[in-house]
Amino acid sequence: MTQLITGGAGFIGSELARQLVARGERVVIFDLVIDAQRIADIADKVAIVQGDLGNFSHVLGAVKEHKVEVIYHFGSMLSARSEQDPASAFSANVMGTYHVLEAARLFGVRQVMFASSVGTYGLGAAETITDDTIQRPVTFYGCAKLYGEGLGRWYARKYGLDFRSLRYAQMVGPGVRTSWHWAPAMIEDAIQGRPHESTEGNPDATVSMIYISDAARAADLMMQAPRERIQTMNYLVMGDGRIITACELEAYLKTRYPGTVITYRNPGTGRPPAIQRYDDRRAREEWDWRPQYDSTESIVTAFESDVKRQAGADAGNGNNTRKGI
Repeated sequence: MTQLITGGAGFIGSELARQLVARGERVVIFDLVIDAQRIADIADKVAIVQGDLGNFSHVLGAVKEHKVEVIYHFGSMLSARSEQDPASAFSANVMGTYHVLEAARLFGVRQVMFASSVGTYGLGAAETITDDTIQRPVTFYGCAKLYGEGLGRWYARKYGLDFRSLRYAQMVGPGVRTSWHWAPAMIEDAIQGRPHESTEGNPDATVSMIYISDAARAADLMMQAPRERIQTMNYLVMGDGRIITACELEAYLKTRYPGTVITYRNPGTGRPPAIQRYDDRRAREEWDWRPQYDSTESIVTAFESDVKRQAGADAGNGNNTRKGI
């Protein structure tokens, strides 16, 4: 079965590609920019298509040429860049999602998985967020993700497409240094013994984390579930469903890695977190979701293990650099 991953050369897409390849699936990676280093270990085991989600012919061509049966749609412009360039974000995140769904309809793709986000929540959110909590996003990225959820649901109702989506918490793992995703860089610098300045976060900034391998595994697990079990369609999926602040994460890292130095470019707000936890019980009940890393401690332990493994691989290859997302 041929499975196409948009954003497949990125952080989460490449991790999912590894998991699918390990199981013997035929994988097509579709991405605007192909990070050869990130996918070097699987490059000879996958098909690679360089293309633009905003260009319908690129998406159509990839789906048709490779006779794709399943699409994992992770490709998008990230949140900070979407705020800076909403026109390009509209092309990638809104039209791109439409192009994926329409290509799936035209060429009889069996399933489409859409990567959504907790960024679809926002104004007036309750202390506990569930799959049914009203979604009123406050960012362009969140608005585009909410549109993708709704459009996918429409394709399911109108055309019978087997559409499923996950609302992810902040994915963490080595190599992520992007604006607004402050937690992964803070953790990695503490592990590496480097001073860390949080340029986007402040001591009261909040995060709920899911480790990258769990995020990829959740997508695969959901897509393998029988269709009759998929009742909710758009699911929250968490690692540690609790909300923690930057200063709480800092305190844990300083206990685990003595000598850790963390500073903040922005002052604290003095406000307690409005959201306390995310409840992903529907995913647990409907398709047996269980994260492997379900606490700050276990997430940081997995992170440390991957940092050490990557350092060993880089040393063996004479490569001392690692790119971000």
